Amino acid sequence: MSLTAYVFHVAGIRILGIEELPGSPLYVLVGFVVAVTVFATVWSRFFGRGPLERLLGNATKIARFVK
Repeated sequence: MSLTAYVFHVAGIRILGIEELPGSPLYVLVGFVVAVTVFATVWSRFFGRGPLERLLGNATKIARFVK
């Protein structure tokens, strides 16, 4: 889930437009941590691997056949 969590943070910062701020307010940072933790916990309970980890794993399966 680490790749998915990282991309979620980067996308959230971009969508909210807070990359221009000199420092994010504490409630924004806590919100990111809580949202990612809840998402990762729920996702892991039902699906195991994260969505981006699964996508990357499927995309690189062809590497098994390269010698």
